[in-house]
Amino acid sequence: MTLSLTADEHDVIVELMNIGVGRAAGALSQLVQDEVLLSVPQLQFLTPAEARDIFCRSMPGLLAGVMQGFRGFMSGRAALLFPEERSLELVRAMLGTDLSADEISELEQETLAELGNILLNNCLATLANLLNQQIQTELPQAFNVDTPHLLSRLSPAQDDEGSMIMLVQIDFSLRESALQGYLAFLIDLHSADTFIEALRRYLAGLE
Repeated sequence: MTLSLTADEHDVIVELMNIGVGRAAGALSQLVQDEVLLSVPQLQFLTPAEARDIFCRSMPGLLAGVMQGFRGFMSGRAALLFPEERSLELVRAMLGTDLSADEISELEQETLAELGNILLNNCLATLANLLNQQIQTELPQAFNVDTPHLLSRLSPAQDDEGSMIMLVQIDFSLRESALQGYLAFLIDLHSADTFIEALRRYLAGLE
């Protein structure tokens, strides 16, 4: 089952996500004392099977990620995902080039967790605030996993028939580093319906 969105509804979600990642970019720029650019070029609502196919094609191999549970007007798990071989590059861009490779490796999990906390919290909080809803988030957890096992890591008790993934592609520009990653929001179908209802009320208020 997939969600049926109008063009306006799809565009508004992209706009809201861009506001969220824009706020995250501002917070990250202060953290690294350099300009950080983030954008959302693509958003899709997918079944877990469809999302699995995309991950296996676009990010085969090992992934580095940050996972965070959330609950409120919608419930589920959010994840920030990168190809594992690029994660150290991202961490180096955030920490600076004065550290050795060993030092950066030691700080990888902590730095990725902080990055995920900033990015995921800003996106979720922006969605909730602008849609006039409430949401609470759990502490983020950094992890590494091979692509075929990603979705079972996000949701060990996953029901492919009862869940939906909002997959958001994000483009990063950090100093000299440019890379693509994904935000994946795994939500149950009831939460997805609640999210769309809140979105439609928001759109109606703009008319």
